[in-house]
Amino acid sequence: MIDLETRPEAPDEIDDVDEVVSDETLRRILTGMLVTLSVVAVAVVFIAGARWATTDTAPEPFGTADIGFLQDMIDHHQQALLLANTYLDANPDGDAAAYARDVLISQEWEIARMDEWLTQAGSSRGAAGRTAMTWMGMPTPVDQMPGMQPDDRIAELAAARGADADRLFFAIMSDHHLGGVHMADAVTTEGRRSDLREFATKMSRNQRVEVVEYRQAVERLGL
Repeated sequence: MIDLETRPEAPDEIDDVDEVVSDETLRRILTGMLVTLSVVAVAVVFIAGARWATTDTAPEPFGTADIGFLQDMIDHHQQALLLANTYLDANPDGDAAAYARDVLISQEWEIARMDEWLTQAGSSRGAAGRTAMTWMGMPTPVDQMPGMQPDDRIAELAAARGADADRLFFAIMSDHHLGGVHMADAVTTEGRRSDLREFATKMSRNQRVEVVEYRQAVERLGL
């Protein structure tokens, strides 16, 4: 016979079960909410990162000044290569030979880089008979851009030997570099692409440094 007085009270058992179920359910709900929030947070970060990456890697457009600078500076650099090779052809062991070879190395690399940009822009090198420097409001024939040397000056360099060749090379290349600096400085303010502006800034600085080095070499060599 069941002793009703010692039997656990049913309402208490039910309350205990309800309490356990409620706690477990609450934990499941909270866990689900946390998982959901975590997924949402990850999705937000992913989307934001994707948008940032797209913005960060989107190519900058080429402007008129960018294209004009690249075309004009390639022609300008091409003459620098001509001047350096003209000197070296007759004076491979001259005192200015190392400086001439530096011009070949640096400006050949810069020409290659500028050609890459023109290709990216869907453009090409400028026509030989075009009017240059229109992008900077100074229209001029290509062979009369600042620093460009006339044919008779190049012929004079080709005929020079020894100290005369050294002296002439340093004078001609200084004039040529400073003409290039003029254009490089212009595109740092007129150009649209930040990478090209940075390139031109370095070019301007390097060519100014080389002009100083030429002056120092002239003094050191007693030219």
